[in-house]
Amino acid sequence: MAIKNIEREFVQCIRCKHGKYMQWFENPVVALCDINNDRQVAEAKRQCKWFEASAEEPVIEHFDSYS
Repeated sequence: MAIKNIEREFVQCIRCKHGKYMQWFENPVVALCDINNDRQVAEAKRQCKWFEASAEEPVIEHFDSYS
């Protein structure tokens, strides 16, 4: 069995085609996953079995209130 490079297994939701991206005020961008309906900090590195790279720049919806 070959040893995998651990760093290649980490991805960012902001680079995935399954996310919708939101930002409130100057807070970090949040990604809402279309597959598992989970919210994550979009630029945090994480492991995800559903990650598929997006060829497009992410569209971020900006909010100026929490309601």
